[in-house]
Amino acid sequence: MSGVTPPNQQNLLEFTHEAVIALDENERITFWNRGAERMYGWTAAEAAGQTLPDLLRADCLRDAGRALRSQARIDTRTHEFVSSRKDGTTLWVAASLSIRPGGEGQPVGFVAVHRDVTDRKHAEAKLRESEARMRALLDASPLGIDIMDLTGHPVFYNPKCEELHGLDLSGAHGRGWTEAIHPEDRARVVSSWYRAAEAGKPWAETYRFLHRDGRVVWVSGRAAPMFVDGHPAGYVGTLEDITPLKQAEADRERLLDAEHELRVQAERATRQRDETLAVVAHDLRNFINTILLCVAVLERRGLSEEQRAQRIGVIKRAAVATEHLIRDLLDVSRIERGTLAIERSPVDFAALFRGVVELMQPRAAELGIALDHAVAEEDMEVSGDPGRLMRVLLNLLDNALKFTPPQGRVSLRARRCGGDVEIAVEDTGRGIDAEALPHVFDRYWQAKRASRAGAGLGLTIAKGIVEAHGGRIWVESTPGRGTVFRFTVPGTRASPL
Repeated sequence: MSGVTPPNQQNLLEFTHEAVIALDENERITFWNRGAERMYGWTAAEAAGQTLPDLLRADCLRDAGRALRSQARIDTRTHEFVSSRKDGTTLWVAASLSIRPGGEGQPVGFVAVHRDVTDRKHAEAKLRESEARMRALLDASPLGIDIMDLTGHPVFYNPKCEELHGLDLSGAHGRGWTEAIHPEDRARVVSSWYRAAEAGKPWAETYRFLHRDGRVVWVSGRAAPMFVDGHPAGYVGTLEDITPLKQAEADRERLLDAEHELRVQAERATRQRDETLAVVAHDLRNFINTILLCVAVLERRGLSEEQRAQRIGVIKRAAVATEHLIRDLLDVSRIERGTLAIERSPVDFAALFRGVVELMQPRAAELGIALDHAVAEEDMEVSGDPGRLMRVLLNLLDNALKFTPPQGRVSLRARRCGGDVEIAVEDTGRGIDAEALPHVFDRYWQAKRASRAGAGLGLTIAKGIVEAHGGRIWVESTPGRGTVFRFTVPGTRASPL
């Protein structure tokens, strides 16, 4: 631009919407077009002779010309800054500053062109604010949010997605995301996804991720087609962590199963109680009737001493049987309360065996059953209650004789087993069915059997006594091949190595 602007150029500069400003070599205003007047509010007369930093209150423009001259091979400098209008309001300006050469190519000043970019800056700020809000929303979302292209490859994941399946975006590139799906669900989920994608339809599945840290994460996955200008561009999807819900469902199922089992057990216990009460009542009635009948006979005159002694013997046996039944009921009650008393003293099992066999031998002979015992040639001493341990043996032997046919055999054996003494009572009876084995030590188990052989408390009492001694008891049986009841009692000292 020379010293005098031709009229046609003058008119052109006056009517342009941008602010065109000429500065002398001292950076003072020599030309201020109408665009500058509209933008800033000062007239050309008001602006003439002033510097832009002072007029516009923009210190960033100070010495701009000097800086431009110092930069070799650069004739124009552009930048954006905040400026002020005459009324004090501010605006964003995109400015360019060019060197204005003189007639011989020497610089005689500068030309500044200013454009109001306030609207663009506000739009950019709003966009950045919107993007920041969107990023914060995506980062804080309780849902995993992802975007897939039309081939099913992930192009965006928010942090929740990575938290759910353990893969970052690079690790999930291509079809790597399918590797995070639980192997048992993978084929179903991948197949349904590609069917939906090929048809351009929404997709939804419930499945599991096998997280890289080993956790199993249940998710509800959903996706919908995404369109740009009416054309499909991919899928946007969500992943909801439903692991707590699935855990609650599993817990509920377990509770329902447990409730059902408790109900079954309660019903079984009720039946067993009713059956046992019937057996106990029947036995007590028989014992009492026997006693009453014998008493009535004894009240008659003319009985011989032999007849009197016979009736008294029957009364004694009925009373003893009644006492045994009552004792069994009380012992079961004590076992259930954990108050069964054990009076410990040294017990020689070999001697205990001999005494039990002598007691039971007459009954075995009467039934035509061979009864034998064998004890290993070792120390069989234990610390226990001899009366209660004998009762265990008598109960087991009585049970074995009861269910062993004539010409059968019942054996009583003992051996050292580590620091314990292990006792086995084996019979050659018909055995116990597999479904009944878990219940043989239940209260009143015998009461369910067709033979109705007693109240069914013997094995329950035996188990309670053994466990009160710190031992354990179990049964082995094969139908048709007999049954073995085994129990252990801690010895007074460990067996030699």
